[in-house]
Amino acid sequence: MIEFNFKSSGGQIALFLILFGISIIFFSLFATLTASFIFGKDNLSSIEALRYITSVSQIGVFGLTGFVFAYFVNERKAIDYLRLNTGISGLSCFFLVVIAIVSLPVLSWVIEWNEGMKLPQFMSSIELWMRQQEDAAIKLNALLLSGDQIYVLFINLLVIAIIPAFCEELLFRGVLITWFKKLGRNVHVSIFLSAFLFSAIHLQFYGFIPRLLLGIYLGYVFVWTGSIWSSVIAHFINNGMIVVVTYLYNIQLINIPYDDFGTVGNSCLLIAISAVLSSLCIYLFYRVRSF
Repeated sequence: MIEFNFKSSGGQIALFLILFGISIIFFSLFATLTASFIFGKDNLSSIEALRYITSVSQIGVFGLTGFVFAYFVNERKAIDYLRLNTGISGLSCFFLVVIAIVSLPVLSWVIEWNEGMKLPQFMSSIELWMRQQEDAAIKLNALLLSGDQIYVLFINLLVIAIIPAFCEELLFRGVLITWFKKLGRNVHVSIFLSAFLFSAIHLQFYGFIPRLLLGIYLGYVFVWTGSIWSSVIAHFINNGMIVVVTYLYNIQLINIPYDDFGTVGNSCLLIAISAVLSSLCIYLFYRVRSF
């Protein structure tokens, strides 16, 4: 019987690439085929089918890949490797909510700046492809977030906030940061690399910088607390705000869509205040993380 050793760096890299590659192919096919059976092959573009396909893909590609990798490289102790057995205090959760709110103006400014990015003329074909990918993602997100029934709110919180927050954090923070550190990388380099991959995998290049910053923030939250639940909660708050604000807009309780929510126009003063307050709250979170 052949005994595989996943302690070597080469073995772990091979394992990760194999798991990730297989999961993309398998769960893409599995989600589509089962959706055809459940919703009918003529209804694969319906909102319900898209929510189902998105959720199954997230669970398989990110969540299951992360858990299986951690299981093999840490002597079948995936929970320890992923820091699933470490909690987070209520005070830390409070600061995560505050950070998400006070950072809205400065993040909105970064998003607007990134969306206006222009590539040189000789890269026009690449820019066209990037724009097509961005438009497709925007169209999909708008479709998933549509609806004004109360059950839609809870379904979207599950599909857009809970599942992505848990599964993506397992892979990008729980696995990649821990793995990069064990490979001898500096903790800051590990956080940046995981954030870069986190942003790149979404294939939304006109939102690359904001998502990179989000990934860096989530990485430090994970490292500072030593708990995957802290970055899961921070990620959930970020995605959950999109879901809740969009729902409130859909039922006409507010008249500001999420894209404009928290924006302050070109007010440099308000953007600077948001940046300072965000930095202060992140520092306070760092100080109270163990209480």
